[in-house]
Amino acid sequence: MANSSRRRMLLITVGIGAALISRTSLAQEKESPDQDWQEYADSRPFPTSHIRIPKWRLTDSPHIRAAFREVVATPRLATVRVRTDGRDTALGGIVGANGWIITKASRLPGKITCLLSDERELDAKLVGIDDDYDIALLRVDASGLPALKFSDSPAPAVGAWLATVGMNRAPKAIGVVSVEPRQIEHRAGTLGVQFDVRTNRPIIEVVFPNTGAEEAGLQSEDEILSIEGRETPSRRTAIMRVREFSPGAKIKLRVLRGDQIISVTARLKGQFVGRLPTREEFQNQLGSDLSQRRAGFPIAFQHDTVVKPSDCGGPIVDLTGEVVGFNLARAGRTETYAAPADVVAQIVAKLRAAR
Repeated sequence: MANSSRRRMLLITVGIGAALISRTSLAQEKESPDQDWQEYADSRPFPTSHIRIPKWRLTDSPHIRAAFREVVATPRLATVRVRTDGRDTALGGIVGANGWIITKASRLPGKITCLLSDERELDAKLVGIDDDYDIALLRVDASGLPALKFSDSPAPAVGAWLATVGMNRAPKAIGVVSVEPRQIEHRAGTLGVQFDVRTNRPIIEVVFPNTGAEEAGLQSEDEILSIEGRETPSRRTAIMRVREFSPGAKIKLRVLRGDQIISVTARLKGQFVGRLPTREEFQNQLGSDLSQRRAGFPIAFQHDTVVKPSDCGGPIVDLTGEVVGFNLARAGRTETYAAPADVVAQIVAKLRAAR
């Protein structure tokens, strides 16, 4: 195992060296992660003058990702593309040969299908959700599937290389661990309504556009009687109840509309309606959109890999190819959170037992 790791590290080092001798014009050329680097380099003259290499090329260029093909060769066969209503919404990992798959829960509104590595696209059933980690357990009608093997080692050390596994021969992205496992504090979600201040009851005066409230069909003059089975006798109570849940969470409301009581399910969002992002928030969004649900995890380690929200939910591996965690959320310009493999294994066991 040690010799194998050293060989892979040497391959990665060679890849980095190859990236450093790329000529400046490569920045404008279309690149393919699966392109053979040696053939690519031999067809182009080496530079004879000083050149500047963008920092991202040293960690996540197509040539560096290509150096990790051997690392992801096995786990990519057990990685799936999760789609809802025909749109790519997340990655996922097969955790049971008879069709068990896990992915990011808050990315699953609509009809769920899973695209497997053998190019079959199968309907998926939502079996259970772990709200603490925003992880969902799915089931597809299949057997004999390749399943991921979780590492039983502690979470990877700060500075360790990581590869985000995708569906292709090369990984989706490469990065390093930047912060050891810790609790990620809760961040409140927003419903998207304004209550009538002329009364203490939680009666909706305004439903803001492009919010969970509007998508759920809430209307002006609706009164929220309860949230997730807990009564909301006042405006303050209703506001505090909503703040208990994270962006991306779906909450069940009991609503009085006229003389009828109806049930409504709303998905919370993260950005407060009408508020411009702060300078820190703006900078954090440079380079990639952020996940709606990106906080409130009991424990997660942080790495600097640029992972799109639609590519969260899948496995990440170390230099030996072992699954050391699952990407939970894209949280900032240099922040992606991942749940350690041992935590994910416990979540899978709990969800399967409770099905």
